[in-house]
Amino acid sequence: MSDRLGGALARKPLHFIFVLDVSGSMMRGGRIQALNNAISEVLPHLKDEARANPHAEMLIRVLAFANEPRWVIEEPTPVDQIHWERLEAVPRGFTELGSALLTLTDALASLDEGTSAYPPAIILVSDGRPTQSSGTTFAEGLQALLNNRWGATAVRLALGVGRDADMHSLRRFIGDEDVPLLRADNPEQLVEYIVWASKAASKVASRPVVGGGGGLTAVP
Repeated sequence: MSDRLGGALARKPLHFIFVLDVSGSMMRGGRIQALNNAISEVLPHLKDEARANPHAEMLIRVLAFANEPRWVIEEPTPVDQIHWERLEAVPRGFTELGSALLTLTDALASLDEGTSAYPPAIILVSDGRPTQSSGTTFAEGLQALLNNRWGATAVRLALGVGRDADMHSLRRFIGDEDVPLLRADNPEQLVEYIVWASKAASKVASRPVVGGGGGLTAVP
């Protein structure tokens, strides 16, 4: 990008990462369908946010997890180039959140330590209690994330799906008592809350001052 007079403004990257539970329990009650609908609906909102912010280049990644983590969109991709392909839940799949957070940490570690990027925005969606069949506990994965420069400064939001969601673990992931922790009990709420969380995270992450998720106090 040109920084000459009349040229395009130089944009700092804003990495926006969805971490999505596709375990077997997401097959119940239309949860996986609602999750797909929510991501499809939030993308136009994020495109609008990106167009409205001349200082940030919004780059999207999506990590799904059940028995193991799997990148759905691995390379940081400009939001206006995203074409969502619907996820499928893994029958009888576990909730290996610890392993997913290790994979996420590895991806964040590949970012240039010297870059002036905004802190990443990470949105975690899960409907169950973290399992550890892979040998990696949730606590281990979370600590690895927090030991990473970008993981520690990221705007971290979490959304529980249904009554079985482990809200305690999701609160630990957020790490800030002032940031709302939401639980969606029906497909309509899931769509509404993901849209809200995505728009809120993009606004806070692209503020001039690098920091945590402070200021996310409005609940839909």
